[in-house]
Amino acid sequence: MTGRRGCRGPWWAAVALAVVAGLAAGCQRDTDVQPRGPAPPGGDAQRLHSTPGANAMTINLDLLRTWSEQLCTLPALDLAAALRALGIAGSLVDKSVDFAIVEPPPAGASRLGLTLENLGKNKGHLGTIDVTLQGGRITRAELDQRFGGGNALPRVDFDRPSVISYQVQIPGAPFRCTVSASFATEPGADAAATEISLRRDVVKPEPGRAPQ
Repeated sequence: MTGRRGCRGPWWAAVALAVVAGLAAGCQRDTDVQPRGPAPPGGDAQRLHSTPGANAMTINLDLLRTWSEQLCTLPALDLAAALRALGIAGSLVDKSVDFAIVEPPPAGASRLGLTLENLGKNKGHLGTIDVTLQGGRITRAELDQRFGGGNALPRVDFDRPSVISYQVQIPGAPFRCTVSASFATEPGADAAATEISLRRDVVKPEPGRAPQ
């Protein structure tokens, strides 16, 4: 009997220690649970509600060149189809019957607007994309290098911006694109553009050649 009591004592002690250890572990896990209230900015809860890659696009020269070529080759588009075709994230916010902005605008832009064409064969479809630049610098020299030599347009008034235009055309494409860069100062090589507009126009068939 004495021998049995001697063996039983250590067994119950081991069980007690295991229970205490389990309770301690449970308490430790409870402290690791995130609170149910609002998460601070940048917290896990906020990331769960974000859309991966929703605003990964950044306005730069490469993107503007890509858009100018796409506007030459894509078919006639309404504004919603234009967003999808050009890969622009965000929602259209109507400002008038023929003009809307994208909210939120892509990185590198404080405003991105789309206008429907009012005249000609492209009437009722995307006519112009206007980008008000923010942050990054796109200079006259960089535009000349990426789009070729530009043409200075006559200034409407002394307090109006200076505008340099570039032509993008792809053989056989149904549209051509005019890229217009606005400058608040004299558009020298180092001057930074404040706004860039991409306008698409239907290509007129050459004389004696049937339209495609």
